[in-house]
Formats: sequence, C-alpha cells, structure tokens
Amino acid sequence: MSEQQRTTGGLDLDGTRLLGLLPHPAFVVAVDGDDSFHFVYANDAYRGLLDDSEDAIGDLRMVLPPHALVGHVRAFARAAREVRTVAFEVDWGGGDRRRVMAVEVTPVVGDDGRCDHLVGAAREITDHRRVQRQLAHQTRHDPLTELPNRVMLMEWLEDAIACSSDDRVAGLVMLDVDNFKIVNDSLGHKAGDELLAVVARRVDRVLRARDQLAHLGGDELAIVCHGARHVDDVVAVAHRVQSVFDEAFAISDAPEVFLGASIGVVVSCGAGDTPARLLRDADVAMFSAKELGRGRVEVFDESMRERSVRRLELETSLRRALVHGEFRVHYQPLVHFERSEVIGFEALVRWEHPERGLTPPDEFLSIAEDTGLIVPIGAWVLREACAQAARWATESTHGRPLTVAVNLSARQLADPDIVADVESAVADAGLDPSLLVLEVTETVLMENHERAVAVLQAIAATGVRIGIDDFGTGQSSLGYLKVLPVHVLKIDQSFIDGLGKDPEDSAIVEAVVTLAHALGLTVTAEGIETSRQLQALRELGCDLGQGYYFARPQPGEIVRALVHHRFRWSLREPKSA
Repeated sequence: MSEQQRTTGGLDLDGTRLLGLLPHPAFVVAVDGDDSFHFVYANDAYRGLLDDSEDAIGDLRMVLPPHALVGHVRAFARAAREVRTVAFEVDWGGGDRRRVMAVEVTPVVGDDGRCDHLVGAAREITDHRRVQRQLAHQTRHDPLTELPNRVMLMEWLEDAIACSSDDRVAGLVMLDVDNFKIVNDSLGHKAGDELLAVVARRVDRVLRARDQLAHLGGDELAIVCHGARHVDDVVAVAHRVQSVFDEAFAISDAPEVFLGASIGVVVSCGAGDTPARLLRDADVAMFSAKELGRGRVEVFDESMRERSVRRLELETSLRRALVHGEFRVHYQPLVHFERSEVIGFEALVRWEHPERGLTPPDEFLSIAEDTGLIVPIGAWVLREACAQAARWATESTHGRPLTVAVNLSARQLADPDIVADVESAVADAGLDPSLLVLEVTETVLMENHERAVAVLQAIAATGVRIGIDDFGTGQSSLGYLKVLPVHVLKIDQSFIDGLGKDPEDSAIVEAVVTLAHALGLTVTAEGIETSRQLQALRELGCDLGQGYYFARPQPGEIVRALVHHRFRWSLREPKSA
C-alpha cells in the first residue's frame, strides 16, 4: 500500500491524526475493499489488541473474536457498498477483559470512484460506557438505600395501571417514618442515613415477590402492588410493612431506636388514572394517617383531598403569621394550694388570625410540628414569656417573683441550638433562670431518650428548671426520673377528670404524688375544672394546680391584675362547680 493510499481521506494510519477524534494510540486497520476483507495494514496498537503477530494477521473474518466479528463484517461491507463512513460499537473480550470499542469504517476511494480499501479506526470507550451506566443507574436509583427512585416508581405505576382490569387493581403504598427528622437531628445525619437503610431492608423483606419498593427521598418509601384483586390486598401489604416497626432498629455507635410509620394506601380506579394522581393521593392518605395520630394505615378517599387542600392553606397562613407577627402568648395562672395564691403562669401560644380571629393551638400546632415551624414559633414564645416574667418581677411588690412555664416540643428539643436559645432568651430578658420552667412530655422524652437527657441536663445546668408534662400518659420508666434533671411533675388531665368518683384515678394520682415527693419533686395538677377535683387533689397532697376552675389563659395585660394584687382564692371553702 503506497504512502498516498495510507493517508487518503485524511487518515493517518499510525493513529496520530485519526479523523481528529481518536486519541493516540488508536487502533487502525486497513483491509481490501472486496469481499475478502484481507488485511493490508494494521498498526501496532491493533496488533496488540489481537494479541497476534503481523504474520498472523490475514483475513478479518479469521482474526476477529466471534463476538466482535458480525458487527465488523456488517460495518465493513456497508461502508464498501455505500462508499461512506460507518460507525458502530462493539464489545471486545469477555469477563474482566471486556472492552468496549467505538469503531469507524471509512472507504478509501480509487481513481475509478470505487472503494479500493477500507480503513477501520477504533478507540476504547470502556471507561466512558461504564461511567454512562453508572450515571444511568444513579438517575434511577437512590445512592443511600440502593433502591429504585421516583423515576422508576413512576414507570412501575404506569405499567401497573396499564395492567389493571375489572378484577385486578394497581395499588400504591406510601410510608413516612414518624419523627425520623428528630432522630436524624439528634443522632446525626450519618446515623440517620444508616437507620433509613436498615428500615428499607427490613421493609423489603416482608414484601411479596411482585411488589416493588422505591425510595422517594427523605424518610419516604413507596411500594407498587401489582395484580391485587381488591384494596384489602393492598391494605394487607401496608399492615405487613407496619409490623416491621414493632421491634427496635439497631445501628452502629448508637442506641436502639424505636420508630413508627404513617402509611397511606391508594388503588387505581382504572381508565384515566395516572401515576401522578396515584402518587398524590397516596401522599394525601399518608398525611391523613399522621394527622390522626401517626403509626397507622389510612386508605385514600376524596374527603382527604379536601382536608389536604385546607392543610396546605393553613400551612401557608402559618408561615405568613410568623412573618407578620400574628402569634400571641396567653398566660394561665398556677396556684399554690397551701398558700392559696398565684405563684406563676404557663405561657400558651395563640394565633390571632386576621380573618378567623383567635385560633386555639390544637388547630395549628400539629402542622407547625410536622413542618418544623414549631421551632421558630417556640423560640418566639420562649423569648416573649421570659420578657414578660422579667417585667412581672420588676412590677410586682407582693412576695416572691412569679415563675413562667414554657412547653418544648420534640422538634425544639432536637434542635441543635436549643440550649443556646434558652440561655439567650433568659439573658436578654434579664430574668433569673430559676423562674423559668421548661416542660416536655413523656412522649417527647421517649422518642430519643439519651438525646433528651443530655439536652435537659445542659439546660438545667444554666439554672432553668425542668418539668415533665402529661405525666402518666407515656411509656417511660419511673427509673428515668432518677437520671433526669426534673424539678416538676405535671399530672395529666385524664387522671384529674375522675377524682372524687373514680377510685383508680385517685389511686394513680396518690401514687404519683408520693413518688414525686420521695424524689423531692413538686407536683402540679392540670385541667382542674371542679371544686370536687380541687378538694381531692389537696387531700392527696398535690402542691400546685391550674385549670379553668381558677382562670382561662389570658393575654399578659389582663393577668397583670393577678400580678399586682397577688390574687388569692379561698381554697379552704371551695367554690361550687
């Protein structure tokens, strides 16, 4: 082959200028343009690829490995027939030696205008294709759990809907791990990631072979149920999934964690359904499960969508309220039974809605907790209450200063800045820290006990007092009271309601009072509404009380009268109910 032929068509057969595309060294071969495909040239790189000597290079069809032969022969024949460049890819080798080659076959045209020779130039793209496969996997899988992601879930749902019929439904189960963010914030993101992966593996083990599990992001998982005969079949899958949360989850370098799951279920109604609709309605059902108390399964119905729209509107209004300063703090007096006088107040947040007026907390606090808005709202309440208590201390001329109690939610307790926020609120108000009582419920304590103990100990070290709210309704061990820096136990209203008529309630309250006093704690009864309850509490030795019997929560300017006049009740002669 002449030097002119070697470079015809802009090709350098040594691979140094191969169509301006191929890096050195490229794999280059030239063969006859007829059907013999006999080698007339092969560069060193190509011979190395064949692991053969130049003498052994003969017929293309005899030299190429079988798995690469068909693609080469077809491409060379097409380039010769159509007198144009043909590009293709081919796998070369197998197993660990598998290589992917990008090949271009270009005809070299003779003086007669016909194909004289064919030049094949190749470059290895194994790494490039590997990266492409990895990227394709990553775009369809979650790197944390290795589960398929939302992209694949939507494809599965489309297939499931297409396969549904009069006697088969496509089902979707969506679950959200209850309070996962609190655990994540408390133990750290690394532990949270590991915990989520453990949850995903445990859920996957209880699914049927035809169920498909995906990770939607965050702490949400979804299961596509194919071929279910009825919604009850899908609900059964949901309950099996929920059962995996009955046992604690163990992760490295962390205590065992108990979790729950709120689960929503929806089934395809057939024609006209879309993956987006199923995903939306399952999400609505899941949030309904959360609103109804968490740790439960709810099946979607149309009324849920209406509630979801109202919830979204409420969440938007809450965010606006925080910006526009629509929250208020009301104060409910805390009465000392022995001295028959107000010794402090509990600070309770209220929302002054511009259209609906004063909105009670049970209509918005759960949403604030779910969305995380409770953290800035709670921080504002804390600062307001501390400032108010400091003003009372300077205004009152009657006896000892008044205390103020503020509730801490689970989200607030998990917030990494909570200790600094408490110190800042007390210092900025100029308040004696012993006049502030921070109250947490038993449920909050048990969601992440070790984190809660550490945070409460740090807060107590600043001089702030700690109270346990709703005592008796949670599942905490009484032994925890020995390690917690607790000063006050507040007996839940559910036990107060039956005093004077239910011996069991009286026995429970008496036991709590006896235990608390043995540990040096003050006992407060909440929700007192009748004189009968008040008398029973005094006889059982309870120290403090609050409730509608004394006063409803009121704005700070109204309760100032109680502060200035040290309002007293004649508890020896109780009022009629």
